[in-house]
Amino acid sequence: MDKLPRLRPLEVTHLPEEEGNSFLLRDPKGYADDELILSEGALFVAAYLDGEHDLAQLQAGFRERYGHEPAPADIESLVRRLDEAGMLESEAFRQRRDRAHEAFLSAPVRPPAHSGAAYPADPKEAQEKVESFRQESADLEEEGDRPAGTLRALVAPHVDLRVGGACSALAYRLLEEAPQVKTVVVLGTAHACPHPAWIVLEKPYDTPLGPVPVDEKACRRLALASPSTAEELYLHRREHSVEFQALFLAALRRAGRDIRIVPVLCGSLRGEDGEAEVPSPDADPFLVTLRELVEERGEEIVVAAGADLAHVGPRFGDKGALSEEGLAFLESQDRRTLDAVSDGDAAGFYRSVMEDGDSRRICGLSPIYALLTAVPGARGKVLCYEQANDPTGTVSYASMGLWR
Repeated sequence: MDKLPRLRPLEVTHLPEEEGNSFLLRDPKGYADDELILSEGALFVAAYLDGEHDLAQLQAGFRERYGHEPAPADIESLVRRLDEAGMLESEAFRQRRDRAHEAFLSAPVRPPAHSGAAYPADPKEAQEKVESFRQESADLEEEGDRPAGTLRALVAPHVDLRVGGACSALAYRLLEEAPQVKTVVVLGTAHACPHPAWIVLEKPYDTPLGPVPVDEKACRRLALASPSTAEELYLHRREHSVEFQALFLAALRRAGRDIRIVPVLCGSLRGEDGEAEVPSPDADPFLVTLRELVEERGEEIVVAAGADLAHVGPRFGDKGALSEEGLAFLESQDRRTLDAVSDGDAAGFYRSVMEDGDSRRICGLSPIYALLTAVPGARGKVLCYEQANDPTGTVSYASMGLWR
């Protein structure tokens, strides 16, 4: 019997509040714009869509679990629904993917993907929102002196701006105080890239406050050091980790700063099999080139990591939410990791994340590691550390500056 089609890698989220114990299917790479809600039984059927099982095996497994076989018409309907949504490995999906690549790569700018949700789409409202973040950030900076020297790098959260907007704005206050900066290399987390990669997009990032143009020479140089496939470049289309930084840079441009961006998405350093794959700062062509670029441009260039810290709790696969004591312990772990960043210690930062198998799921691992290799000798300060908590989990994040 013919094998059933293969489901593409998707994110599955349990929706216990939905009637019927439902599950949300989402395409992390963004080829499928629509999200689908499946019942528990439909999800069980979808789990058999792996290219290895056939219809008889599916029906037998379903009968063993639920006491009856699913109707063939219902299975066909589900398969058709998944295929129409772009969630199956099929000829229809391959055509959809190729069209999406062509449209994105030929567009003159990278359009904002999260305006109207994480921040306003209306220019006036977006400007007011960024200014409100800036005002809220005025009293956030933690006590202690900043290191001496010239600003070389900053870390800003990529958590939803509705949560961490003021913490992010605090980091970008550093650029307000550094008028000599002309170019910002933004290193963002590529959440949907499971392998090591440095994905340079030679395309302006548009925002409701206007586009942020690229530093063409810097983009070209880094892209040549780390060539990317069309599929990797397409990850920029919906990824928020660089987009949120671009909004603050656009606000600076509106204030009269001639500032440009080098947008880079950073793939996982854990490897597709979960094993750590830390690149050598002296052997990886991208890291070597980035460090050379920073040295050559001097105080006119800054490296920014759009990076969050821990992701823990039921939403992320843990058994339960953290207690007050657990949240305090999480902060102590995060602070130890941030100490390594303040010390400019790339290897120590990586060790602090991976020594327990990255149980905190630090999604800023790649961009912060790359940042530290680009500015050797820099010393930093934590400006603000926060935790966003709800019953489903906790996300921690921080803003930092590094000077040399």
